[in-house]
Amino acid sequence: MFNKLRIALICMLAVVVAVSFIGCSGSKDKDKDDSSSGKANPVPEDLAGSIIISSYNAKYTAEDPYGEDENNDNDNDLFMFTQSFALQYPSVDVQLDATLGYEDYFNTLDSRIESGDIGDVVLISSDKLPEYVEKGWIVDISNEANGVTDFTDSNFGKLYPSKVYMQAAYDASMYDGRLYMCPVEYLNQVVILNLDLLKAAGIENPVPSDSWTWDDLLSYAGALRESGVETPILMNYNDYSIWGAFAQSFGGSIYNDVSFADKTVELNLTDPNVIEGLKYFADNFLRTGYVDNKQTKDVRGEDLSKYGIIVADHSDVVKWQNYLAVDTEDDPDAVVFDWEFAHFPGFASEDGTVYKNIGVKTLGFAVINREVVRSSDYTTDFDKSDEELEEEAKEIANTIKLSKSLALYAMVKEAAVAYAGDVGYKVPAVVSANSMKFWREYPLSGKNTSVFSLYSENDYPAVLTSFMSWNASLEVKDAIADVFDAYTQDSTMTHIDELLQTIQDAANANW
Repeated sequence: MFNKLRIALICMLAVVVAVSFIGCSGSKDKDKDDSSSGKANPVPEDLAGSIIISSYNAKYTAEDPYGEDENNDNDNDLFMFTQSFALQYPSVDVQLDATLGYEDYFNTLDSRIESGDIGDVVLISSDKLPEYVEKGWIVDISNEANGVTDFTDSNFGKLYPSKVYMQAAYDASMYDGRLYMCPVEYLNQVVILNLDLLKAAGIENPVPSDSWTWDDLLSYAGALRESGVETPILMNYNDYSIWGAFAQSFGGSIYNDVSFADKTVELNLTDPNVIEGLKYFADNFLRTGYVDNKQTKDVRGEDLSKYGIIVADHSDVVKWQNYLAVDTEDDPDAVVFDWEFAHFPGFASEDGTVYKNIGVKTLGFAVINREVVRSSDYTTDFDKSDEELEEEAKEIANTIKLSKSLALYAMVKEAAVAYAGDVGYKVPAVVSANSMKFWREYPLSGKNTSVFSLYSENDYPAVLTSFMSWNASLEVKDAIADVFDAYTQDSTMTHIDELLQTIQDAANANW
């Protein structure tokens, strides 16, 4: 079923690689003796074999967000990433599995992994990493990740995840103190402002400064409602990327002791500051009816113009780009509006400092554990001889080894740039690539797309799942959503302490 783009192992490629490494290892100046160190320049390990990498198709997502056209080409950015890998390891045949758009890919990922109908290197989301680890679906890559040789560097420098990645991306890739994912991109929450509706509501200069607060956004919502906008705000308020920011906005912490060493961490939702943040959120945005109960993934691009404020992440913008970037000259009947990006709002402290508590979701490459996740054409061990079993074990070990090398290649700057692409579909997780400007003109030149790379110190979905089991964290998220619903629907309820206490007690009792 895979739509495979095989990377051709042609003689020219082999020559390029050979010349490249010969050039790096040779002395540039005969008068300088490089042999004094007694060490030869390193060369890549001689890897060989065939593996498959699975990811979503960014082009498919952007050009056909609702899955109406099945004839889009594979994501060229992923191809360029694997081709860059092939320059270093020309004897490894990498095949691409990238026929699905973003939503279809992640909606079907669990079932595909469980059935074995998935690649050897797989793009996963940080909020699912703990589940995959506990099920044994992905392997620990910690040992191989520390001190990866960068063969694209003339000095053959060593790469370390904690130094290469944005802090939130690195933290999101850890589980129980071990690394299970190489981050490649992240999706942080930003605000899209409908300038037409805001100006019509009497706000003459609606684009705020970077230090605006939720109080400022609340005043925008009130003005929009008074002007006749039925639902001023669209955002996924049950998403921990959103409510997690409020839970910690007044200095509270949802954990009482963050420590991997002895696993003494306990959920602490009854911290008075956590409660204050959640009540601020519910009182001002949910009980007022300012927020629509729709999720951004359920809203089509042509419906965006009716909202004054849209809180969304990068994947939503990719999906909506055809409507955000529409030209009325090309489509006179299009429903368009003037808009701009704004930073995720923060919270002002007593001294006036604005803290940006923003959640992000990290995506990264994980290596499938083929000892657990068997391909759909796998035959049982009962049907195999000892020799066949031994050969199969060797093949599995080699596949995992190759897959780790491909996933770890995402740490290299050139590879990160190749994967991010040149039109801004993806926000790089590698610091050196993220600091470049090449990807920030998306989806429209002149828009404040730099908001996607800022204030990314907290990956709240990953934080929630890092200190408890996957099932427990899922129950907590569902329970918090129920608290919001109950509090919103019952206007006589003035406290949510008891509801949060119940969630906290149940979670800590089953830690």
